[in-house]
Amino acid sequence: MAARSQGRTASSVGMMEGAFFVSRTELLQWLNGLLQLSLTKVEQCASGAVYCQIIDACSPGSVAMKKVNWMAKTDHEYIPNYKVLQTAFDKLHIERNVPVDQLIRAKYQDNLEFLQWMKHYWELEGGVEGVERRSYDAAAARDGKMLPAWAKPIGGTACIGASTAALGSEKENLRPRQVAPAARGQMEKRLPSKPAMTPSKLAAGGPKTPRQAAAGYPQAAGNPAVAQAETEAWRSKVESQEEEIHELRTTLDGLERERDYYFRKLREVEILCSTLQANMDPALTSEKVVEDVQSILYAESDEHEEQGGIESSPA
Repeated sequence: MAARSQGRTASSVGMMEGAFFVSRTELLQWLNGLLQLSLTKVEQCASGAVYCQIIDACSPGSVAMKKVNWMAKTDHEYIPNYKVLQTAFDKLHIERNVPVDQLIRAKYQDNLEFLQWMKHYWELEGGVEGVERRSYDAAAARDGKMLPAWAKPIGGTACIGASTAALGSEKENLRPRQVAPAARGQMEKRLPSKPAMTPSKLAAGGPKTPRQAAAGYPQAAGNPAVAQAETEAWRSKVESQEEEIHELRTTLDGLERERDYYFRKLREVEILCSTLQANMDPALTSEKVVEDVQSILYAESDEHEEQGGIESSPA
């Protein structure tokens, strides 16, 4: 009953509550400290894996962390993580709608608001079990799963359950160790001096760094005409690559629009099926169902065709 009452209390939080005025910086610091992560953007929570572990941190063992896919990169890979999250919500009697369609698009505002609610729930739920939650081992809960770069703690370790104020004060109080002048002089004597690159060596084409050699950068030439020709060659190469990047971006935009288009169609068909299943009409026929599905599939495409025909018609 306690879990059910807490879930209802967190679900009743309005948009004007103080929970929705928590800043992005504070949320990221809280997440990185609680879950031993290195998040830099709120949008990185869109996969649903972070949300699953927040609930697991509130109630350890309530989330099937073995089913969470931290390496998910696309919309259809995110959805199973949200199914795991919804199962945990049902188990804990959390009456909160999870806006999956909005969260998986990795939009800043949608994920920020849901993350603010998550932090509010974490604070409410931890009123009694605060001691247990501070000992939550996030890395052990992930059970050695393969993680993306943003899910790996900086330096390999992170403070578990540390407050952001404590973390900030510790960093501010750290001072670099002073090196005695005598020791500094001995170190400078031991270190070999690096030969300087004189103008004559640069003009003759001095040694290239490993990165320059790997990239195939040309050495500086002593002849101005040769240097100008090399510069023009590189400029033309950069322009051609910029054109190629522009074409790839145009192709990517078209693919994303096509993906969103079919995703909306699939979602509308799913809503239709759920509605028919909830309100089953005995007089409903298969022909009617097919007609309704086809009306959804061809609704926007017919409009686009009519607009295309109008634009292509002569004035």
